[in-house]
This record gives sequence, C-alpha cells and structure tokens, in this order.
Amino acid sequence: MAKKKPSACTISSLKKEGEHYLLTLKFPKGFRFKAGQFVKLYLDSKLISFEPFSFFSAPEEKETMFMFKPSSPFKQALAEEKKGSKLYFEGPYGDFTILPKPSSSVLLCKGLGLIPISSIGKSLIEKRKKLEIHLLYENRNRKEVLNEKRLREFDNHKRVNILMTILNERPMDWPGKVGQISKDMLKSFVPKPRTKDYYICGPSTFVNRMNTILSEMRVSKKRIKSEPWD
Repeated sequence: MAKKKPSACTISSLKKEGEHYLLTLKFPKGFRFKAGQFVKLYLDSKLISFEPFSFFSAPEEKETMFMFKPSSPFKQALAEEKKGSKLYFEGPYGDFTILPKPSSSVLLCKGLGLIPISSIGKSLIEKRKKLEIHLLYENRNRKEVLNEKRLREFDNHKRVNILMTILNERPMDWPGKVGQISKDMLKSFVPKPRTKDYYICGPSTFVNRMNTILSEMRVSKKRIKSEPWD
C-alpha cells in the first residue's frame, strides 16, 4: 500500500508568549484528533525534514493549537513564519490518549510535557462534568514554566487543582512548591490517590520516577498512561 502524502494546513496565528510560541493551525475539513496525540509538521512541500508537535488544545476547542520553544533550527524557522503560511502535516499519531472510561484524574508532567497533558486535561473536563483534575507540574526553574498565565486561568476552574513546583531556590512571588514531585506531595495534594487515573508526560527519568512512586502507592497499572520524552 502506498504511503499517504502529507496534507496542507494553514497558520491562523503565531504568537510569542514568553520564551515559547503559540501556534494555531487551520486543518482541512474533516480532520480529527484525540487529546494527547501529535502530528508531524513539515515547513514546505519538499518534505525534507519534519518535527513532531503535540496538540496543546483539546479536540472540543474551536481552535487547534500547539505550543513550542524555538530550540532547534526547524523550530527557529517555524517561529519566523507568518499568518497565512502553508505547512504540511502527517497524522495524527500516538496512543497517549484518554482511558476508555474516564474518571477523576491526576496529571503529572515536567517541562514541555505540559503540552499533551493540557490537551488531555481540557478534554477530560469536557467529557465528564463531575470529574476532578489534579495537575502537578515540575520544572527546573520558573523560566521553564510553560505559559504560567494560562495555567492560572485553568486553575480557576472549580474542578481543577494545580500544584507547580520548581527545583531551585524559591522566587519571592512564587505561588508553588520547591523540590521534586514526591510521594508525600502527591498524598497531601490528591485525595484518595488510589482511586484516580494517572497521565504522565516528560523526560524518561521523570516518567520512570513517577511510575515508581505510583507503584509504591499501589496504584493499578491499568489506571496509568505515560509518555516519556528523550
């Protein structure tokens, strides 16, 4: 079977927010994706190189958004693109998606792992009107926090609770914790932790550490989905 050629999409907006960029794309009619998935993006029709981009928005939202940091030549070039520019994509791909029977959930992430976690969290809120979300977000320092303003807005939702933590010295106005996400931190922040679903995303060392903690807490593996980034 011949491989399907990448399809075209259009940049609706591209905005710099702190050290990151918020990219909104318009996809062809009928395009569908699941929260937590990603697409491969190409900058032009030559299709020479691509990079994977996880959805930042949920399928239920009107706009399809991505968040990225210009940390590679590809992403630096993307940051220079303009509204109306045409990109090419393949996908969506990935099975880091919401469990078949969603329930109240704990979202554990570090750094850019917040991107697919945000998609999952927003979608969970839309899928089940009574479930609660507990988001624990770890970073090395405050500069690495991905869009703190949007996090605060999400935290205002009555069924969402967010705890941010950084690994270095606490800034004077820092609203969160200092130190790694730990078993004690989880137990104090999440009520009845063994009754929740868990979604984990971040560097492989972080994902392994979270899985070890959940194993020690005797959380069922059937309630855990994880996506390590290397």
